[in-house]
Amino acid sequence: MTTIATRPTVPLHPVLRQRGAWAGRVVGGLVLGVLGTALTAASWLLLVDRGSGRRLDHGVMVATEDAFSAARSEILGLLHLVSVATVGLALLAVVGIGLSRRRPGAAAAGVVLVLTSQVLTQGLKAVLPREGMGENSLPSGHVTVISALVVATLLVLPAALRAVAGAVGLVVVAGASVSVIAAGWHRPSDVLAAYGVVAAVGGALLVLDGVRRALRR
Repeated sequence: MTTIATRPTVPLHPVLRQRGAWAGRVVGGLVLGVLGTALTAASWLLLVDRGSGRRLDHGVMVATEDAFSAARSEILGLLHLVSVATVGLALLAVVGIGLSRRRPGAAAAGVVLVLTSQVLTQGLKAVLPREGMGENSLPSGHVTVISALVVATLLVLPAALRAVAGAVGLVVVAGASVSVIAAGWHRPSDVLAAYGVVAAVGGALLVLDGVRRALRR
């Protein structure tokens, strides 16, 4: 008598595996894109557009500035390391790693993520109003580019290194997020909106990758 335990394992049909791969990317990308868009919108609607939110947002920034006031010069020094030149070098490193591992698609996706996220961030800065006609600082350009670079690096690294690199990346992003607030450059809403922008762009790229895979079937 044949039982489930004695039956040989039948591998999943290649077509079903491919369908699951592209469908998972499309669904996951849509979810990520919606969540990222919602986070960016909520950051502005709740913490910038509302008076109570603005007071909370500003109060957290001031408290963070006070807590790190002794290290302000060091924080500013680190933030000034983020420039067009250093970002360009980081992107070249991402491309180099991707090409060396014969993963040009991952390298291209990383570059598109970084550049598109930054373009979108600067566009939002230009169009979103700020109370009192002051210059809008939402989203944070520094946090956007650093977060996107971390994700781009993870895309091209070997799977065995991603856990460690991801942990290091989280520390870097967290440090940059606290630093821009401690320096008085950005409020928490700006940082949250930056996360949302990167997530939204990443989700869109994931959807496009899923559609590409579906069309190649």
